[in-house]
Amino acid sequence: MLLSLIGLISITWLGIFVLVNRDATHELEEIYDASLAQNARVLFGLLQQEILEGEVEMIRKIELDRHFQHAYELNIAFSAVLDRLIIQSKDAPDFLTNLPEGFSDYRFDGEKWRVFTLRDSQTGLVVYTAQKLEAREELVSYLIKDTLSVIVLIIPLLGLFIWLGVSRSLQPLNQLVKEAGSMGPHALRPFDMADAPTEVAPLIGALNRLLQRLARTIENERRFTADAAHELRTPLAGLKVQLQVAQRATDEQQRTKAMGKALEGIDRTTHLVNQLLTLARADRESETTLAFQPVDLVSLSKSVINSLEADAGQHRIRLTIEADADEYRISGDPTMLQIMLRNLLENAIKYTPVPGTAGIRLMDGDGQLRLEVWDSGAGMSEKTLELMFQRFRRGTQSGPNGSGLGLSIVKRIAELHGATITVNPADKASGQPFSIGILLQADSSVNRDRQPVHSGNS
Repeated sequence: MLLSLIGLISITWLGIFVLVNRDATHELEEIYDASLAQNARVLFGLLQQEILEGEVEMIRKIELDRHFQHAYELNIAFSAVLDRLIIQSKDAPDFLTNLPEGFSDYRFDGEKWRVFTLRDSQTGLVVYTAQKLEAREELVSYLIKDTLSVIVLIIPLLGLFIWLGVSRSLQPLNQLVKEAGSMGPHALRPFDMADAPTEVAPLIGALNRLLQRLARTIENERRFTADAAHELRTPLAGLKVQLQVAQRATDEQQRTKAMGKALEGIDRTTHLVNQLLTLARADRESETTLAFQPVDLVSLSKSVINSLEADAGQHRIRLTIEADADEYRISGDPTMLQIMLRNLLENAIKYTPVPGTAGIRLMDGDGQLRLEVWDSGAGMSEKTLELMFQRFRRGTQSGPNGSGLGLSIVKRIAELHGATITVNPADKASGQPFSIGILLQADSSVNRDRQPVHSGNS
């Protein structure tokens, strides 16, 4: 930063120096030329009057006492000619008679002169005023040298002041680095913004928000690990007990019963592990990492119902699907949406009294799609409804294979798709079944054929 600032300032100053010196040189040239022209006109006026009055004196050279002579006097010359030389300054060159009127450059004895010539056609008087170009170049050289010396002196001082200012301005960043280095994964705290400069405050604010999200994620992971360990401990302990019973059993019937319960424990543990892995994956995903693509909810719902048909038949639950159109498309992750639908239907199959009915209903309205999973069961109590989406929370009707994670997975997947979940309790008086509705954003680019879909499986 320091090198960039000094480099840019140096280039800017050098550019200004070139422009100023060019303009200053031009102005000096004009001042010197104006002085030559003015001196020539004064001398011309004096001599012309003398000539007209017939009183002109022929003076060859004008010499002054050395005590009154200026150091630059030899760099300036003048002369006047009227048929012959009338007046001339000391050491003035012999100007050619064919010099054009006005300004011209003249070389004499290896020295360049700037000459102004003034002629009078009436009297034949010619006046020359001249200046050595070396004197002009010397003054310009002094001007350039003095300006450059100031720049060379100021740039290091300016660099020092910039370094001090930048170092002082970056102190909050150094403090930020120290605070970040002292943090551990179990002690995340927001950075102090009290003394932060205006330019750094947005960065610190973004870091604080990132730390908050990271702290929540770490806390969720910690809680998830603790809950998972607790939930896995119970079925594994039961599995161990049943296997020990089977090992020690002397009666074949007792051994068979223990092995059956052990298999149930294995099924429950397998289901729990699968749910844990699914939830862990859903927590890890975000809106930016999911593979969003057009998904037809009607086709997806039919696929999920077909996959659960055998399980529903064993529980004597009839599965149905209703849709106002033969195609409903949204933008989403098909795998995650299938997991969400499967969890909702599995819950409906598991907790609906037999014989019963459960199904999926798809409706369109105001640019949103409502996906509703319903069942003919009695629903849940108000207390259970408040806790139903919390992890490892089981309803009072949970079976032995329940993990309490199904609806948590549903909620997380809905959040990833920007959906809203609503719960409609069962109402026996009006015949309204218990249902869980999910509002999804419709894909407006798809033309739908308004043909209703109604199907059912026994």
